[in-house]
Amino acid sequence: MSRRPYVRPMKRTWFMDHPYYRMYMVREATCVFDFLYCINLFAGIVQLTKGAEAWNSWLAFQANPLMILFTVVTLGMTLFHAVTYFDMTPRVLPQFIRKKVADNVVNKLMYAGLAGVSLIVLAAAVAV
Repeated sequence: MSRRPYVRPMKRTWFMDHPYYRMYMVREATCVFDFLYCINLFAGIVQLTKGAEAWNSWLAFQANPLMILFTVVTLGMTLFHAVTYFDMTPRVLPQFIRKKVADNVVNKLMYAGLAGVSLIVLAAAVAV
């Protein structure tokens, strides 16, 4: 008799068998776009420290149609991530909070917080 434990075989595409897991993996894959966009912004900060000429060349690179497309796709992916995160949050709250607060109230509060932070950032950007 063998003493090795049974290890159930698992395909690499296990998440494709169920729509919930597929959606979860798509949602988690959106972080790749955010990571690449953060690297792009970091490169912009580095160029800013190098002087006006380097900064202007980075700005010219950002005006490239492919970079504009990348920015729009990243914005879409980030919004998708935020919406799915906000919709999921009430379901993962502790039970004592879920009993006191309705799910739609939690969602509305999260969207209100997002709108508030967005307005503060927008006001700061306009003030500069």
